[in-house]
Amino acid sequence: MAKRLGYADALKVLGQDDSVVLDFAEKLAEGGVGALGVPGLSSLGGLVARMGRQALTGIREKITGISRMDRTARVEAAYNILAAVSVFEALDEVLQESRAPLAGSDLQLSAAEQTELLNRRFFRIVRALGATRDDGHVRWSPIPLSDDWEFVAQRLIAFLTGLAAWAEWDSTTRTAAEGMILSRLPVLAERRFTEAYRQLAADVPEFGVWASMSEHESTRRSITEVGTGLTRLHGLVEEMAPRRTLNRRRTELAAVYRMALGRRLLRSAEAPAGLSLPTLEEAYLTPRGRFALISSGDQPSTEDLWQHVPVHDDIEGLLTGFLTSLQAPATPMVILGHPGAGKSVLTEMLAARLSNTDFFALRVELRSVPPNAPLHKQIEEGLAGALNTRLEWRELAESADGALPVIILDGFDELLQASGVNRSDYLEQIEEFQRQQEALGQPVAVIVTSRTVVAERTRFPELTPVLRLEPFNDDQIARMVGIWNISNEAAYASRGLRPPDADVLLSYRELAEQPLLLLMLLIYDSEANALQDSGGALSRSELYERLLSMFARREVSKHHPHLSDTEQARAIEDELHRLEVVAVAMFARRRQHVAAAELEGDLAVLMPDAGLHPAEAGLHGAVGDAHQVLGRFFFVHESRSETDSGTASVYEFLHATFGEYLVARAVTDALEELLEDRRHARRRPRAARPMDDGYLYALTSFAVLASSAATAEFIQDLLERRIDRSPDDERGEYLDLLVDLFREAPYPPEHRAFTAYRPRRLPITERQAAYTANLVLLLTRVAPDGIDIADLFEKRHPWQNLAEWRALAGQWRSLANQQWHGQLNAIRLRHLGYGGGAPRSVLCPNDGGAVNVGECIGFEITSDTHDPVSMTDLYSITLPYGTVTSNMLRSASVRITGTTARMAMQLLPYMSEISREPVAWLKDEEEGAVFAQGHDLLQLRLVLPDLAGGAWRERLRRYERLLGTEVIGTIEAPVLRQAAEDLSYAACVGSPDAADYRAALEGVLRRFLKGDITVYAARSTSPEALQATFDRLSTQIPDFADTFGGTCAGLVDLATEAAEADAGDRPSASAVAADMYARFPPEGARSRRRSPPPPTDDRDAGQSPGAGASANSGAWH
Repeated sequence: MAKRLGYADALKVLGQDDSVVLDFAEKLAEGGVGALGVPGLSSLGGLVARMGRQALTGIREKITGISRMDRTARVEAAYNILAAVSVFEALDEVLQESRAPLAGSDLQLSAAEQTELLNRRFFRIVRALGATRDDGHVRWSPIPLSDDWEFVAQRLIAFLTGLAAWAEWDSTTRTAAEGMILSRLPVLAERRFTEAYRQLAADVPEFGVWASMSEHESTRRSITEVGTGLTRLHGLVEEMAPRRTLNRRRTELAAVYRMALGRRLLRSAEAPAGLSLPTLEEAYLTPRGRFALISSGDQPSTEDLWQHVPVHDDIEGLLTGFLTSLQAPATPMVILGHPGAGKSVLTEMLAARLSNTDFFALRVELRSVPPNAPLHKQIEEGLAGALNTRLEWRELAESADGALPVIILDGFDELLQASGVNRSDYLEQIEEFQRQQEALGQPVAVIVTSRTVVAERTRFPELTPVLRLEPFNDDQIARMVGIWNISNEAAYASRGLRPPDADVLLSYRELAEQPLLLLMLLIYDSEANALQDSGGALSRSELYERLLSMFARREVSKHHPHLSDTEQARAIEDELHRLEVVAVAMFARRRQHVAAAELEGDLAVLMPDAGLHPAEAGLHGAVGDAHQVLGRFFFVHESRSETDSGTASVYEFLHATFGEYLVARAVTDALEELLEDRRHARRRPRAARPMDDGYLYALTSFAVLASSAATAEFIQDLLERRIDRSPDDERGEYLDLLVDLFREAPYPPEHRAFTAYRPRRLPITERQAAYTANLVLLLTRVAPDGIDIADLFEKRHPWQNLAEWRALAGQWRSLANQQWHGQLNAIRLRHLGYGGGAPRSVLCPNDGGAVNVGECIGFEITSDTHDPVSMTDLYSITLPYGTVTSNMLRSASVRITGTTARMAMQLLPYMSEISREPVAWLKDEEEGAVFAQGHDLLQLRLVLPDLAGGAWRERLRRYERLLGTEVIGTIEAPVLRQAAEDLSYAACVGSPDAADYRAALEGVLRRFLKGDITVYAARSTSPEALQATFDRLSTQIPDFADTFGGTCAGLVDLATEAAEADAGDRPSASAVAADMYARFPPEGARSRRRSPPPPTDDRDAGQSPGAGASANSGAWH
């Protein structure tokens, strides 16, 4: 991040034509302020403020008619001078308010102390105003926040305490002075800065723009109308400086870039007949975004980093503010977004809107340039493509004529994915290029776009500004629908159709919030109001089927207009089958993209007739199958890059759910075809060939379907719709087929078809694991009420069936974590009747409901004994879904891990009486460590205190953590009982260390009981139990009855009320967790200030819904 100028440097920049200001600045810079004859702090501050005000006089004229970077430097200088003036004027006001004994004349400064204040101590702080760290990452707030002014006051106090004059004061005077400065200076400085800043904004447009970048401003700002065409950005940059006279090349580039404004939203070949598509200038909606400065160690490709970053509705102001800051020529800005989010169109609009201003746009499509070339060569290649002629970068940079070149590099992800090159240092090379240009006197700003997921493949320089584009919100969707309706009013009227409204589109938000997919929905509805007539009742699979079929029909009709209805239906199905192969190619490789070369190989095996292969390709060469399949669907994104061997392409769907649906469609189609083959074989048994599951095996043996929850959902919906449509008992037929496939899976047939399909090289054991996992998923979707695993293995004894299943689940667990966890989240194995009766284990779909402990680990009750087991009833305990403990037990259930089950049984009393979440890690921010409530409580209750030396301090910290709430619930009650025992034990030991421990523990108890405590109903918090605990504490703490007698009596009354109240009318006992998690968030949470809501189960004290696999994923296996 570019450093802001110090005060002296700022005066030099802004006071070039004022000899008095310049002379003062020179003295500051050289440490000669002692010659000014103003030794007092108040006098020196007054001089600093006066010189600053003088430098700011006539600011409009000082920033007019100069180059972009000179203007930026002067505006930055004005900002820093204003900050310094605000602080010293505020300090003078504080000194005047304080009266005696704190007077400015008392604070005499030596020459050395003046130099320390003005050159090294204070103005280093002013330069840092605006850069703040919050929630684990850095943000840029150009307008200082309240914390910034408080920080300045603290540093000023640190300086003053080192003065000789300060040391001469008595402690009372020093305390009064310190309190006055800390309490009043931040308020006064912020007020003065804000007032002066707003006044100067009339003369300095950049000030207004920077204010819009400030997060606390942007979150308050209300954008009353969604803008189009980046018109606001254009207005902002033109307001700062008049249009420039452009030379020939810049004029040509500006003309090329402005052509984008008149381009339609879709190419004419993609536009439906009869519709009028608006232009980009009319219909391009300014996106929203989240803006942050990325530091080393941050992961901008993950959602965790962004979840607490506020959304900017005004990114036009944000982008303008960045380009008008000193940071712009110092480091690249990165714009991230998902496919279809509008990154490329945003760069086109930027290039068009910056063309005639103080900025000189140069847009380069990285897909069209050599991936390994130096940056200046890539720029030259990109310009050659735009102007159809060769230009030297140096020559073009020298012709900028005071404008700031803005190099826009679009598609870093395409450069990486399509070419396969490693450019992890690309952003660092850009930053080095900017440094070189700065040294040559030709500064440049650089903007780079990339898909969010690819951001992990490059290193970000320290404090890189990153803007992540956000999906459309309701207002943007409504605005787009309005623009569409205006453009097509006549078309709808002529065809007797109703224009769509936003509410219809919002029923399908996952598509409507992406610009291109919103357009896809509008096109779909333009054919006979298909979307509106559905009334929002379409299931996800029905919607995707209709959308894809419509676009397939359009392509078929366009290329083969004379087909009969039957032929057209077959051609449409072929189109969809081609798309299925594309989706399977991505799924089998466990990623959301596929290279053209990879897809060519897959098509050759799975659909050899996918493309057309004329005998003579002609002079233009043959078009590959991959491009024939995907080149005509605009909802498929193609990344291209130039390589030594030609053009390399990578394909992905604009929304991942297209691929997930198509995979589900391919798998259920393959299963239906096997069912038809089986029926045919039964009708003609003598002519039938052995069942060949080759195609299904090819589709499902490289990855687990349940690794995508959407795919599993689509499969269930598709199967249910097919079964519901069938006149006969098709569910039973599907079940018989899948059971047979499952039983035969370990014994693959010798002549299985499609064995040539090998999208990646895997051990046969891994393919077998994936295939059986997918068969089990299909079984649970066909038999939603469950199927006994005895029906799968046909063993005589239940333990034999469990052993077979355990071996199978062991294969699944050897898969990658995402695959295993996906399978675990899709199915449940319920162990029923093991506490008595007929034991059986039933395989079911996972419905996300509460988790019964007995159903998870009941199999272990009689694993090595036939006698009755004397312990808490496992089947009487239910855990909330999604917690670490319930996830771990569900895993033990599926894997049938006896060790985990036996250990969990030892925690049954804890789960029954204390908390349903004994094993989750919580974060102790003060200690910088993680802990588990269950461990802490057991450690206190079971282990005698070690009072030798300072060993007791760790035990004391456990008390502090567990009593860090303002409630008495199932955790706090036993902790208080244990505290009474510890106090008694320490009194018996009687050593000095024991006395120290007693005193410290008493302090913890006092702080806890002084809080505003609530009591929640539980057996351990009954009135009798609490009274007994308080009685024991009163015998150990001398003044307990006098100090806390009234408090304890009130708590006992609260316990009585809680016990008598109806549970439905009071918060559950588990509300204890809200306070605990507010203080100790789940490990992995980014901010301790955000606590999740209390759990809903009455026995979940101490567990958080948010503390599941994502926070503690290592806990469940």
